[in-house]
Formats: sequence, structure tokens, C-alpha cells
Amino acid sequence: MGYGINDVSSLQELKKSFNLFKVVFKGRPIIDNPEYSFEKWEERMEKYSDLMLFASKEDEVIGLVFGRLMDSDNLTIALLAVDENYRRTGIAKKMIHALEERAKKYHIKTISLGSVESAEKFYVKMGYKGSLLVQSQVHSIDELFSLKTGHKVSFTNIYDGKVSQVCLELDESDRKLQKKYESAFTGCYTQMLFRKIVNYD
Repeated sequence: MGYGINDVSSLQELKKSFNLFKVVFKGRPIIDNPEYSFEKWEERMEKYSDLMLFASKEDEVIGLVFGRLMDSDNLTIALLAVDENYRRTGIAKKMIHALEERAKKYHIKTISLGSVESAEKFYVKMGYKGSLLVQSQVHSIDELFSLKTGHKVSFTNIYDGKVSQVCLELDESDRKLQKKYESAFTGCYTQMLFRKIVNYD
């Protein structure tokens, strides 16, 4: 198909990649998240441009995958987007493989991400293991625990000092459980997370 995958290493490449992000994620809350602003990615590019990749064809950006170092052991795939005209061509798979290889330079142990429903099967095929993140700015962790599910808890956290998070291990997505949480706790939000152990063999 004649496309290349490269690091975002210039302001122009970042602008083109960010424009694709805005088109693909138009209308979604992530667009207004300060952590995903152009300025934040410009800051990250200064040190970690090799974790911000884009696919291009004839000088047009047709895909991107941006990683964020969360700590010394964990890399989050923060953004993954492919132009609608080039989907189902293997671009996303190749970009993720390229990012996984670059993560080894930083001795990353795990790579994690949040997924929209339509992409969950894709990440499973890519070797990522799922879990369910339950979060709320209204309810405490103890309140979220009050809904007995029988699932093992992966972790709990207070994100940004105000968002209670409970993560449950699931073999596969469970829409009924997600709806149960969202019905029981008004304002509660659920999302499937995926995680992969980096293989250094």
C-alpha cells in the first residue's frame, strides 16, 4: 500500500497527526481532556518522540499511535487512530507492534490502554488481557465495592485526588455488569482496559 511508520519528530508532523486525532475522536470527551491537548503532546515529543508514531502515505498522515510513560514500568497507549479510508488494512497492528518494540528501550514491563467497545476484539487478538475499570467522581471506593460481583480486584485508586477507581479482572467483556454498575451508581463510568506484559525474549 506504500505507507511508512515514523516517529513524530517535528512540529509539522505533530500538527498533522493531531488533526487526524481530532477528526477520528470528534465529539468524544477525550478531545477536551487537558492531558491530550496539543501542548501536552508537544511537551512529550521533546523527550519521547520515539513513543509517538504516525503512519503516512504521500505526505498525508493516515494513522497514529501515541504512548505515554506513566511510570518507570508502565506505558499507556493513549491514542490510536486510523483514517477511515485506510482501516482494516493492518496499519493499526503494525503501529502497535512498532510501539511495543520502542517500549523495550525504556525497559517497560507492561503496556496498557482503554478501549472503545468496537476495538476490544482487536486488542485481544493483539495479545492484550482485559479488565473492567469502574470509576466515579461521586462515589467512594467502598461504595463501588458494595456491588458484589465475585470478580478479583486488580487494583483500586483515587485518580487525580477525586475519581474513585476499581478495576476488576474479567476473562471477557461483560456488558450486563457494566450496565449494572452504571445503573446502581448514577454518574459512574465503566470501560474495558487492556494490558500486555512486554516480552524481552
